[in-house]
Amino acid sequence: MKNNAFYTSAIAQDFNHLQLVIYSEIQLDIKSFVLLKDGNKFKILSPKRRASLHALYFYEFLLNEDLVLGHQYSITFGAEFNDVIINLSNLSQNEKFDELYSYDGSDLGPTYHSNYTEFALWAPLAHRVCLKIARPNEEEFSYYMLKRNERGVYRIKLMGDYDGARYRYIVNNFGNEKEVIDPYAKSGLGNSSYSSVIDINKIKDIPSNRENLPFFKSNCHAIIYEASVRDMTIHPHTDIVNKGKFLGMIEENKKTRKGHPAGYDYLTSLGFTHLQLLPVLDFANVDEYAIKNKYNWGYDPIHYFTLEGSYSSNPDDPYARMIEFKKLIGAYHKAGIRINLDVVYNHVYEVEYSLYERIVPNYFFRRESDGRRSNQSWCGNVFASERKMGRKLILDSIKFLFDVFDIDGLRFDLMGLMDVNTMKEISTLVKSVRPDAMLYGEGWNMGANTMDNSPLATMDNAHLLPEYGFFNDRYRNIVKGLGQETHLEENGFLLGNNNFLDGFKFVYSGSCINRLYPKLFVKASQSINYVECHDNGTIFDVIDRSLDKENVEDKLNRLLLINKTILMSFGVPFFHMGQEIGLSKNFHTNTYNEGDLYNQFDYDVYDKRYHLIEHFSNAIKMRKELSFLRIDESETIDKMLSYLPCDDALLIDFKGELLHKYDSFKIFINPYLKTIYYDLNDHYTIYYPLVKEADKSIKVNHAMIPPLCAELFFK
Repeated sequence: MKNNAFYTSAIAQDFNHLQLVIYSEIQLDIKSFVLLKDGNKFKILSPKRRASLHALYFYEFLLNEDLVLGHQYSITFGAEFNDVIINLSNLSQNEKFDELYSYDGSDLGPTYHSNYTEFALWAPLAHRVCLKIARPNEEEFSYYMLKRNERGVYRIKLMGDYDGARYRYIVNNFGNEKEVIDPYAKSGLGNSSYSSVIDINKIKDIPSNRENLPFFKSNCHAIIYEASVRDMTIHPHTDIVNKGKFLGMIEENKKTRKGHPAGYDYLTSLGFTHLQLLPVLDFANVDEYAIKNKYNWGYDPIHYFTLEGSYSSNPDDPYARMIEFKKLIGAYHKAGIRINLDVVYNHVYEVEYSLYERIVPNYFFRRESDGRRSNQSWCGNVFASERKMGRKLILDSIKFLFDVFDIDGLRFDLMGLMDVNTMKEISTLVKSVRPDAMLYGEGWNMGANTMDNSPLATMDNAHLLPEYGFFNDRYRNIVKGLGQETHLEENGFLLGNNNFLDGFKFVYSGSCINRLYPKLFVKASQSINYVECHDNGTIFDVIDRSLDKENVEDKLNRLLLINKTILMSFGVPFFHMGQEIGLSKNFHTNTYNEGDLYNQFDYDVYDKRYHLIEHFSNAIKMRKELSFLRIDESETIDKMLSYLPCDDALLIDFKGELLHKYDSFKIFINPYLKTIYYDLNDHYTIYYPLVKEADKSIKVNHAMIPPLCAELFFK
């Protein structure tokens, strides 16, 4: 203020509705208000309503025509006062905003050519955008003003070769200048400091070796193994060179201290079909130049196109992270393993500093009815996937990941916060480019609502999204027990609690049959069957604490039983890194920032328990050989299955033509510390995976099921 008033605020509540607030130490009697457009007199304003309270003065103005974005509007009301710039951020929440300013073009971000590069930024609220850029051999930055075009897109075309150039935008929204990276940049420099111009063809030309992948029929044929790039390679007691890096994930012939295969050789030996990587898109809370200083899983996203620099051999080489990640894809494809990415589209890190909020204030994040930002993500913001440009950003990001890196599937973090219509569009897009891609996520009901009241992708709405799998917490709770921490409120069926026997029958069949409980899913492939993931305690910690009187051998046998049962269940088996050998977090649970000690794959424990690997691999072979365990259709599963009484244990009886070479098949599951005996009333053969025909001559009439064991018999 020049004199009396020392606080003023002006805001547009609608395209034709303005409010002005003045705090003044002395009484005001303002006679004239003028609306300025880009500093020039535009309209004389006459207050529709005015009020005062102590030293506060309120004025409302209604215009006879709508404001047009792309200009800076201000109100002046006397020579003794400064002009008051009008805050237009509320207009981004207006129902007309998407209609007037959403953009469906495919050219946002930089588009590189060898002799020129075009830049396009969607910033409809801004009245000025400047490009700050320097080529790789330039120390000083150059500055260029972008031209506003249709629907709030700012553009510029720079002649010359800008390959590898680093840049930022300087965006001016109602007098506030913010320097930001490009939301559509395909790479950048360390710690998200600058975006980079990339020749995408250099990455697309790197072979992905897709031709080496075996035929993949349906999601029930998948076996998912979840791991982190850092966690899988960081342990000190291997000779992996590029620890914590994309390259470390593909080093061959690496060993532990006892000479067992480490990293890539170990992962490719297990037999799973899909490797799910914890977030690899750019995230906060790790110093990309000194990764030992800070740890984070990556669920604090900054960018939805650029890869995480801490996994790169050189964070300041914008090509390194892209090339190395594409090589990772190619290496696992060559070994017959598909790559699923864990993506976090439901929130961002520190919304106030988010590039999305800085470029288009008040647009990309969901609001409650009272105007507060939604917080069902427990991160202070929920990404508004239902808004046109929010949905477009997600779809464009996904298209880029499939098109450039040739990935194989997506796991959606907190998928229950995303709207069903966006998820349907994602499915249509993905299936058009990769018909056998996997799509699945966390369908928890977080108590959220979209701003347009459209349904959310929760497990309750699984029937609306038959192409998607959902992490089945019913399966987890019945198998493991109630409570997500390592100390359970009540042990589950495979921890020896017979109270969960009937519930187990329900989840075993894919949770898609109306037996005892209403079905959760349309088909078995929607059920992601798991007891452990990166969240919460490990299953071995649960066993260790909940059954503290059992000896270590019994606890490990129980672990083997749980892992084998997951692979025998209808649906999609899912395992967390180290679950196969009973890794521990020392009873820590949400270890997202607790460092390598609690999160790394411990190769010393692996060396001690290497004998467990054969059990895990054989169980995987079993699932691959027994095709009837991979049936998807609920009616077929229902007709095939029956459950017979068996001394508190579970006897699953299979019959029907889909058993193919078997007339009958029986699975016994014994989660108790006693031996179970059962009269088969016929000659059956004990099943072992991939056993030779010559070894199938030994037949038995009576089944003996050892403690903490699952046995299979066929006729």
